[in-house]
Amino acid sequence: MYRILEKKKIAPKHVMYRIEAPHVAKKVQPGQFVIVRAFPNGERIPLTPVIWDREEGWIVLITFIRGKTTMRMANELKPGDAILNVAGPLGNPAPIEKFGRVLAIGLSAGIVEVFPIAKALQEAGNDVTALHVTPKPMVILKDEFEKAVSRHLVEGFDIQEGWGTKEIVDEIAKRGAERARKLLSEEHFDFILTVGPAGAQKAVFEVVKEFGIPMHADLHPIMVDGTGMCGSCRVTVGGEVKFACIDGPGFDAYQVDWDELIHRVGFYTDMERRALEEYLKSLRGE
Repeated sequence: MYRILEKKKIAPKHVMYRIEAPHVAKKVQPGQFVIVRAFPNGERIPLTPVIWDREEGWIVLITFIRGKTTMRMANELKPGDAILNVAGPLGNPAPIEKFGRVLAIGLSAGIVEVFPIAKALQEAGNDVTALHVTPKPMVILKDEFEKAVSRHLVEGFDIQEGWGTKEIVDEIAKRGAERARKLLSEEHFDFILTVGPAGAQKAVFEVVKEFGIPMHADLHPIMVDGTGMCGSCRVTVGGEVKFACIDGPGFDAYQVDWDELIHRVGFYTDMERRALEEYLKSLRGE
């Protein structure tokens, strides 16, 4: 069992959990993830340790509420309760090298994974600019970034009436690409990092490749076990099938088959929606 030491809502749909997990805190590196099973018979979800303390043995996880499991965690778990399983650290660490000037882009909730990587890159001697592209109410980790990197920028926008998830993600993709183009046109960067929705990452990549700058993209395909056994997280990179859980989650953006990835991440949308609807019905006693 992994005791919840602290829990708080940090923005709409964003919940922070500080969890007792000494084996993870001892070994985790920026860019790695854990697989969490919060409830008996519950699904397994990948989450990124954002902050950790190796001596005290805890990690911080931030969930973006978008489905049944993350909503159930937000509704039913409280400090003092325990997470059933936290497996990890899994995946490969991000490349922490001396690149020079780095632009680290977090698209929507992808900023959660960007934070430990950007912080480590800054500590390695790089000049890091972090960019968060997101709806204004969902800006998170602003204070933490301002302390950790050379410069932190926020490209925020208002959500228009009638917008759903698709419209919001489309706006993130549009604004992310526009802001990336402006920055790359006006300044020199040696390395780009992106994390976020696949469509938005592709939009940014289409801009970056015009400038020929190396780009590292952390991918988020559907993931079940996180150990290479299920094959659900397969992606095509450089013409070869890779598994994001054991070969990634980070890859050379120039080698990723973005169209295939975007197609695959939508496979289970209908089932995810039905699961959430059934959970909401249970809360209403229907």
